[in-house]
Amino acid sequence: MNLSSIVQTNVLEKLKKGDTEVLKGLPPVVAMQYGLALQDEVGQIQDSPITDESLGKAMLNQIKDTGIKEQIIKRMEENKKVTG
Repeated sequence: MNLSSIVQTNVLEKLKKGDTEVLKGLPPVVAMQYGLALQDEVGQIQDSPITDESLGKAMLNQIKDTGIKEQIIKRMEENKKVTG
């Protein structure tokens, strides 16, 4: 057993006892990984409702709402005029 697995086991054991202090100071991604590992141990992992397709649609809708698309097209046309 290597050091990282020992540390992970210790953190998971403390989380099982309700001690969330062990997560303080950890990067959010690492804390989330511990949460997912804990859920996996108790069999509560659920598929994410976020799909690549829904994320793409949301991003396109956001671009439409902000007018960025029009700004990009305008800048491209301006660059075309300048470069020839």
